[in-house]
Amino acid sequence: MSGTVISDFAKADGADLYFERRGDGPPLLMITGGGGDCGYYSDTADILADVYTVITYDRRGNSRSRLHGGPVKISLAEQSQDAVAVLAANGFGSARIFGNSGGASIVLDLAAYHPQVIEAAVAHEPPVPKLLPEAGDYLANFDEIDRALVTQGWLAAFTLFQVKIGLLPPGRSEALTALLEPGKVFSPGRRRDLMTRISRNWAYMMTYEVRSFIDYEPDLARIADNRVRIVLGCGANTQDQMAIRMSVRTAELLGVACAEFSGGHMSPVEIPVTFARELRSLLDPA
Repeated sequence: MSGTVISDFAKADGADLYFERRGDGPPLLMITGGGGDCGYYSDTADILADVYTVITYDRRGNSRSRLHGGPVKISLAEQSQDAVAVLAANGFGSARIFGNSGGASIVLDLAAYHPQVIEAAVAHEPPVPKLLPEAGDYLANFDEIDRALVTQGWLAAFTLFQVKIGLLPPGRSEALTALLEPGKVFSPGRRRDLMTRISRNWAYMMTYEVRSFIDYEPDLARIADNRVRIVLGCGANTQDQMAIRMSVRTAELLGVACAEFSGGHMSPVEIPVTFARELRSLLDPA
């Protein structure tokens, strides 16, 4: 594993994006979803840095990245431009690219509108319910979350999001406490530091990110025309069957593979050794 981590900021339109770089092989850009913090990928990146130059970053508005003005609702076009800016700041015009959850949606947008930056891509469980004909009830959950946001605030919306979409039990579970007050659950160390940073991102995520991601419908015809090398992915143990269905449906519509990864929706965090091996086999098959 490569132990050297170089950190800096990439200049983007309206934001300075904190990034970390490991290794010195061909570039691999890893894009995170909700919570927006590159620390989600630290363990996996440490492993993959033996093979790649692994670049991770805090998405705009999250953790150490800095907005130049006040927060506004995100757009996927802007998120894609941010990814391109991070690559450029590291001296690369293209890379292998991985994204999980909302990061996977950004991968799809890159494949549609910035295909020149993609050497190979894996989109792991993108939240794209509008590609599903049976998504009405699922989308209704987000309407309910929106109403909670307006009438009760981000914390009520976040709690409802974790119950309806994250499938946490109702009430103040240990899992919810770990997300909101990680100091009460995690021992001192890198994991607690990460979760403490991320806990400060939830208000931004609920207010400015979630609806933009859920309403996003990738231009699959454009992606297909661009002939980028892309596969979808989903977790063998992902609890949310809609997340699996969205990955499978996107792959079907694109006419590409949907690879099954070990673990669940957060497997890059939970099983980094296994996940790194499986991701590498897709990016650079033998």
